[in-house]
Amino acid sequence: MKNWWRDLSLGKKLHLSIQLSLLLVLPLAQMWVMDRFEEKMIEDVRLHAEDSATQSFLSLNAMMLSGTISNPELRAEFLSKMAKRQGVTDFHLERPSSVREQFGSDRGIAGRGNALDRAAMTAGVPQFEIVRSGKHILHVAVPFAASKDLYGTNCLQCHLVPEGTVLGTVSMAVDLAPEYVKLNRLGLVLIGGQISLQLLLFLLIGWIIRRVTGSVIELEQTMLEVRETGNFSRRAKVRGKDELGYIAQAFNGFIAQIEELYRQLASKIQALEKYHDRTEEELRIGSDIMGRITAAYGTVDSGVRTIISPATHYSGDMILTARTPDGHLHVLLADAVGHGLIAAMNLLPLSQVFNAMSKKGFAVSRIAEELNAKIFRLMPADRFVGAVLVSVDFRNRVIEVWNGGIPAPILVGSAGEVLHQWRSRNLPLGILGEEDFSSETETFHYEQEGQLFLFSDGLPEAESPDGEQFGRERIEEALMSSAAEYRFDVLARSLRQHLQGSPAHDDISLALVSLSLQEETEGLACHLSHSGVVETGSRWRLMFRLGEDELKYLDAVPLLTEMVGKIRAATEHHAALYVILSELFNNALDHGVLKLDSGLKHGAEGFERYLHMREERLNSLVRASIEIEIEKVMIEGRYGVKIRVTDSGDGFNHAALFAGIGDLPVLAQYGRGLVLVRGVAYRLEFEGKGNEVVAYYICS
Repeated sequence: MKNWWRDLSLGKKLHLSIQLSLLLVLPLAQMWVMDRFEEKMIEDVRLHAEDSATQSFLSLNAMMLSGTISNPELRAEFLSKMAKRQGVTDFHLERPSSVREQFGSDRGIAGRGNALDRAAMTAGVPQFEIVRSGKHILHVAVPFAASKDLYGTNCLQCHLVPEGTVLGTVSMAVDLAPEYVKLNRLGLVLIGGQISLQLLLFLLIGWIIRRVTGSVIELEQTMLEVRETGNFSRRAKVRGKDELGYIAQAFNGFIAQIEELYRQLASKIQALEKYHDRTEEELRIGSDIMGRITAAYGTVDSGVRTIISPATHYSGDMILTARTPDGHLHVLLADAVGHGLIAAMNLLPLSQVFNAMSKKGFAVSRIAEELNAKIFRLMPADRFVGAVLVSVDFRNRVIEVWNGGIPAPILVGSAGEVLHQWRSRNLPLGILGEEDFSSETETFHYEQEGQLFLFSDGLPEAESPDGEQFGRERIEEALMSSAAEYRFDVLARSLRQHLQGSPAHDDISLALVSLSLQEETEGLACHLSHSGVVETGSRWRLMFRLGEDELKYLDAVPLLTEMVGKIRAATEHHAALYVILSELFNNALDHGVLKLDSGLKHGAEGFERYLHMREERLNSLVRASIEIEIEKVMIEGRYGVKIRVTDSGDGFNHAALFAGIGDLPVLAQYGRGLVLVRGVAYRLEFEGKGNEVVAYYICS
């Protein structure tokens, strides 16, 4: 109904409103007029009846004075004539008891008294009522009181009553039918006049409305023409100085401003088109440069599958992979706050640091510290970066994770079961300074093949066209319900179906790390000959002694390996030297100085328990040291490196260890380090009580 009324033209709205108002007002006015006419008619009849009653009383009074009233026949004839007057349906007299007692009640004068007569006698004033029972009858009762001068007659001469006593009433009943016939005729005349007036006003008001709204229609046509043709030089005609004239003037002024703005907008559009073309070119070049920078430091490992879907030209997400010298796989998934160019710029400092420190063998905890310091120092406070750092030790089957503000990575077993999840326990990079930053990691030992899935918050928060988020439940369902070789593709396809072709509101990144139970020693040079060692022609020697303070905070192995790698002849053997150094140093620290039992690593939570005890003993360490000596030697005429590691511990029965080392179970979580060193080094020797070990490695 509202839409129907809203769609009507202004003229029709005015016409309907006025006509409906007249249809409501005119009948009400006619009803009011008819009510007034009826009241006036009844009043006139009542006064006429009262006058007739008075004349009848005067006639009776004259008969009384002349004595003719005592003649019953004359009285009856008088009453009969009065009752037969036109319109009179009843005529009678009524006397009070005092008069009847004085003159008797059988004189034939008294009529048919009723309640109206009694009311008139009691009140002493005329009474009337209208009875509407099929007919309209007006009943009037006029009382007459005793007076010394009642129309020239002294009533007290005959009536022995006090002055003012009501001597009787004259009552009449008048038929109002003729009067109502006249009233109804008048009503019909008024209805005809109302209809004629309505038609006249319909034509008159319609003509006035057309005259008044003609300018509005003309203004509307001008507006439509301007809209359809885009000709802003068109102007509306100003036909007067009334409100419509002022509206037309205002419209012309508005169109003049629009015309000027249109000219300015056309020039700005031309400039914007040039700017857009230039920006697109800059975005293309910038995206290519940033992609090259990222690719230069983050070549994706063959065991990792990734997807990065940017919300704009530039992605605020980044996935990097790198291998440590001993074959550990490092993965970094970073999600800078926001998206676009600004977010992408926040990621630039991360790639070089991550790649360089991973290749030097630094642990992910140390890498997290350096990345946080870099972001905190270079970027504004509100430009933080959510990140998850993962280290996979395939040889020991250990996953180490530092998570700062990224959705929990999911480890899925070969049968589709969720083996572990790493919830975020830290703030994103760049929020806390070095003194408040926590680089504590969470480790997990896996005993079966599986797949590790990492993703940014853009994946669970991706919204469909109707506003529904993808959600973590849908992610887990896709991973758990699919075969291992199809999980990555099923999850990607499920995301595409959810988005239904609409762009995501945030950058989306997804990474899959395949975990196998095969040991990875690829790339390490192995020298299995164990003939005698001849040391000649030493040209350089590096010696370090690390006390308890240095052992608590210094990650010594990557630094030593980097120093050895700077020597030109040892550069190609960086990975092998790192393995030897790291295994011997960690063995000296964990078992020699901290006296940790490798058997603690056994079981699903063994590594977690082992690392926790290692941290406790390292923090409470006193009077302990490890000495490291790296020296160039000649072995059977070939260039080699001698590595000696001595700790302040009590040593161990190394002869018994090597006697049974071949009997270690395949799935053992300890004892593998020395086996690996023995296979990589040319020769491995223990001296003294077992707290001093020497390894020889041939470089040429």
